[in-house]
Amino acid sequence: MTENKKIAFNRVLRSLISLSLGGVLIGLLHDRDMILTGVLFVLLIYKLIKEISIEKTPHKATILITGTLISALLGVAGEVWGIQNDYWTYHDLSGGRAFPYWLPIAWAFTFVYFYRFEKVIFTCFQLNSLKEKLVVIALIYTIFPALGEVITINMGVWTYSWGIQVFGVPLLAIFLLVFIHSVIFALFTYVIKKKNIANPVFNNVFDPISSKK
Repeated sequence: MTENKKIAFNRVLRSLISLSLGGVLIGLLHDRDMILTGVLFVLLIYKLIKEISIEKTPHKATILITGTLISALLGVAGEVWGIQNDYWTYHDLSGGRAFPYWLPIAWAFTFVYFYRFEKVIFTCFQLNSLKEKLVVIALIYTIFPALGEVITINMGVWTYSWGIQVFGVPLLAIFLLVFIHSVIFALFTYVIKKKNIANPVFNNVFDPISSKK
């Protein structure tokens, strides 16, 4: 196995572990909404600062902060739509609420999570074309969010009312997750290329990386 393949494998393994731990954390604390929100917020700030401090490329902080905000806004819009139409239901919320406090933070977190993941994969395999990247992110967005949902659903965080489910996750939900994250990726790719900003995820700038990043 080449060095780049080892780095990519380590990134995938670490991402799976991180995702699983995040799912378990949400599962354990979902009935203590404010505590979970605070924990996720602290983790989000830590991950943002850590990623911004690595390879300080131009506009990186702006890209990451903007991405987390857009991801949170689109995620919340989708959640409100689904909850109001009874497509899914969150459990164990206080005060008769249907919307958990931690949802915006969790959706914001996905941008940083995928950015770090995609940066390593794209760099290791020197993916240049948008077509190559879209194939890879389609696989990433299909597998990883669904795995996180399997963990949280089976820990009693929420349930779907849609049919045709795999371990509690409907195929339609997987499609919507892929669609939302792909739209965010396409939006940033378009804007960053339009402005000619160098970026290892959205505009083909490959820098040396290590398996620790």
